[in-house]
Amino acid sequence: MSYARIADHRSMALDLHRNTAYYRALKTTITPASVVLDLGSGIGVHGLLAAQLGAKRVYCVEPEDVIRVAEQIAGANGLSEHMVFLRGRIEEVTLPESVDLIVSVFTGNMLFNEDLLPSLFYARDRYLKPDGRLLPGKARLEVVPVCAPEIYQREIASWSRPHLGLDLSVARPFAAHTAYYRLKDTRQAEYLAEPQPLLTLDFATAHVIHCDETVMFTINSAGECHGFMGWFAMELGTDWLSTAPHEPEIHWTPVFMPIDPPLVFAGGEEIAFRLVRPAYTDWNWMVTAQHGERRHSTLFSRPWDPSSLRKTNPTYKPNLNRKGQMIRLLLTLLEGQTALEEVAARLRAAYPGALPSHDDALAFVHKYADWYD
Repeated sequence: MSYARIADHRSMALDLHRNTAYYRALKTTITPASVVLDLGSGIGVHGLLAAQLGAKRVYCVEPEDVIRVAEQIAGANGLSEHMVFLRGRIEEVTLPESVDLIVSVFTGNMLFNEDLLPSLFYARDRYLKPDGRLLPGKARLEVVPVCAPEIYQREIASWSRPHLGLDLSVARPFAAHTAYYRLKDTRQAEYLAEPQPLLTLDFATAHVIHCDETVMFTINSAGECHGFMGWFAMELGTDWLSTAPHEPEIHWTPVFMPIDPPLVFAGGEEIAFRLVRPAYTDWNWMVTAQHGERRHSTLFSRPWDPSSLRKTNPTYKPNLNRKGQMIRLLLTLLEGQTALEEVAARLRAAYPGALPSHDDALAFVHKYADWYD
């Protein structure tokens, strides 16, 4: 996911509840000798707070140009002297020294979304001092079965109701395989059991970037189960910050994983829930209960054409299509000798049907601006 626009950062930069939790943790960690890495800093709020709290030096690393706004904010707050701003991914930049603390928001929704953990582990292994710390230090993934009739009717069952005389129910299975984030009414969901932890990661030692965990629930409230609610909590100093529906709302959100059709659970019943998410791919959830099983995957939330689905097979032997050929030619022209205007002209000459005007060709080149210096 790209965070290139300032508007993309508002919900994070102005998240008072989340940033206050980070501030409290930073306040108990920062000393005048602290060297800090703000990893994926965005507009630099956590790095700025570290500098404000007296850190010796703060490195803000951010791949998007918004880091220049962070630099300006540092100047406006009299903090520039202690801050260094590096544009690029952590794997692409070089820090001149090791750090005492890495502060990050590299936990996507449900911990693994956006696949940010590999970069956090890279930064830790390369730059963190042996006695250094991370904020957050740990994270815990949690789930619970829920009765959520309003959410279920709106997001799933509504596809089976006639619409202006049309039957749209063919689309319902795709909706049932969707993981729903940013719902505004998750607080209305009734927990049918006590929430259970699926896994806990200690960021100081972990290398896990995937999930395959099973947990058992004892149903304490009989009722119809429409799905499972999932979230994560993170350790910030001595506190835990949770994204659960029953906690104060923050930038991260819980996720609703529906089951369709719903299952009826009896009080005291034991059910099994499994959550699988290989790195960089789709979420899969399965439930086994007294009255049946349900299996869902976000892979099937999209209406795949057979030719598209074939491309996901690891044994598939691909050929470059026209767009791929255009990108290949573009890469050969990015050798530090040819101006962008000439690059665009040569691309258009080679592919006039795809790039009917010079502006189209130039736009195609600019689309891959992150690929060249």
